[in-house]
Amino acid sequence: MWRIYPRLRDRWRGLLDRRLSDPTVSVWPGPAPQPPARAYVPPTERKRFYQNVSISQGEGGFEINLDHRKLKTPQAKLFTVPSEALAIAVATEWDSQQDTIKFYTMHLTTLCNTSLDNPTQRSKDQLIRAAVKFLDTDTIWWFLQ
Repeated sequence: MWRIYPRLRDRWRGLLDRRLSDPTVSVWPGPAPQPPARAYVPPTERKRFYQNVSISQGEGGFEINLDHRKLKTPQAKLFTVPSEALAIAVATEWDSQQDTIKFYTMHLTTLCNTSLDNPTQRSKDQLIRAAVKFLDTDTIWWFLQ
């Protein structure tokens, strides 16, 4: 068989003669294969830095206090919500964190931060239209129809 394909024989012999432990040596011709894509890494967790969570009523509504320090949004705005029930729910989310703060488990806090910071600079009507646009794709809405 090697008499029929002398180029293949010489090519494989040359490859076998190389040191295969060298990471720069490529067995296949052409560019080296790309490393696999990085796996999903969840957001970083912070160590819990507070002991007590409380609620106080301020000028704009209800505020969440972590050890008598007022909670702020990612854009450093004061975290105030209009209703006491929502403030209690957000405070419960913060109080339920154990040794580390897992932001991906605090859905109401994330929603309130987004509405307070309004990173897309949308008006109230634009936000309502954007939410209504996706109601048809909501699985609970589909189940009720």
